[in-house]
Amino acid sequence: MARTNQTLKMKQRPYVIGITLNIVFVLAELIFAKIAHSTALFADAFHNLSDVLALIIAWLAVVVFGLKATKQHTYGWHNMSILASIFNSLLLIFAVVTIFYEGIRDLITSNVSHASGATIMIVAAVGIVINFSTAFLFRVSGVPDEHGHQSHDLNEKTAYVHLLADAGVSLGVVVAGLLIQWTGWVAIDAIVSMIIGVVIAITSWPMIKSTFNLALNGVPDGIDEVAIAQYIANHNGVAQFHDLHIWPLSTTETALTVHLSLNGTATEGQVILEDITRALRTTFHISHVTIQIETSSFDQTCNQI
Repeated sequence: MARTNQTLKMKQRPYVIGITLNIVFVLAELIFAKIAHSTALFADAFHNLSDVLALIIAWLAVVVFGLKATKQHTYGWHNMSILASIFNSLLLIFAVVTIFYEGIRDLITSNVSHASGATIMIVAAVGIVINFSTAFLFRVSGVPDEHGHQSHDLNEKTAYVHLLADAGVSLGVVVAGLLIQWTGWVAIDAIVSMIIGVVIAITSWPMIKSTFNLALNGVPDGIDEVAIAQYIANHNGVAQFHDLHIWPLSTTETALTVHLSLNGTATEGQVILEDITRALRTTFHISHVTIQIETSSFDQTCNQI
């Protein structure tokens, strides 16, 4: 129990630090946006605020791993991590759409801010440091599992992408502001923004795809369904199998159910059951294994009915 509590604290640490740093930065960015009369900084502040909300939701998803299962929720509340990841993915999509909308609008209207370029670049540079530093926390925050491997769940990956995207946006603001000051070509701001949007879309697409696959109870990435089926089919004592189902319980846990038709005695069946269950957990990383054993005679009786 003590190890579980310590693990939960370790997983929550990057979220708490990241949320705190980004809230402070958003408030500071809003203040400097007012001082510098910069609508760009205001927009970037609200974009960062949306990511703070995403971090809070993802953090809450980690917290629910410590909640016990109930009679109504027999698997516990772990599925909340998938819901949180869906929310984060939608925010990423919204951010990309907003970037393209603002960039195209600025190109059409040739809109340019009369704010202090130096102030904008300094504040944006601070944003780069904060977001890269927070992203680094998620990059190295994997908690060792029972086999000693580092585990990074989908919410950590989502938060990591969010923060890198924010750092990229801030970098674009710095570069665009600098180039505009050097060249006087105001369209640079919109062009750089849309380039950043493309980068965010490309880098976040695999994560978004994985998230919606989990939401549809698809086989999680990293789980080889074909290899599992081949292992079961080729196991000594297994005559045949059916109703193999693999689905996610959370962003880090996978469940499996299967019906096995066996040849042999009940004692041999118990040995086979224990061996397959152990392999599914250790080799194929299935967290929850449920196997229904059927003898060949039982299977034939079912076929006659």
